[in-house]
Amino acid sequence: MSKSKKKKKGGYKPPVQTAQDIVDAIVEVADKIYATDEPGPLWGELHKAFLKSDVDKQVAAKIIMHKDIQELRTVVAQLQTSGQVELQETEVTELPTLDHETQIEAMRCFRKRVKFIKLDRESKLGVGPLSGGKEAKVESMMAPHDYPMEVWLALARDGLLVDDGGGFFHSP
Repeated sequence: MSKSKKKKKGGYKPPVQTAQDIVDAIVEVADKIYATDEPGPLWGELHKAFLKSDVDKQVAAKIIMHKDIQELRTVVAQLQTSGQVELQETEVTELPTLDHETQIEAMRCFRKRVKFIKLDRESKLGVGPLSGGKEAKVESMMAPHDYPMEVWLALARDGLLVDDGGGFFHSP
């Protein structure tokens, strides 16, 4: 008979990182991003470094989502000097006034995209009328790239759409 062996508890424990180590990691990844023309996967590394730091999650998300190198330079400089990051208020740009034809065409484009998304979701297994599934609902969606973001924001200002933030909109 063989003896049963018990597994030892424990395992690899990474060394504890200090706040300065985390800042150094952010600076290192930021330097790589500045140096390359195609920093695609480096933004993921930067996001992981930001998650370990004390940087406000909204500031980090804004930098990562928009891949904003200028804002990244500002945050890195603040981290290196004081260790505290302050969100700077950006100036609000004046939204254009849309003519009636542009409003109609943009809303037609938005409704068409909602219809396609709904049809795509309903075509999945378990949602159709023969399977006894439920009707697909589209809560919110990213604005189509057919028009610039200023058009969608102007439509939200006029009350034709509701801005959910982050480029997502839904019908009122």
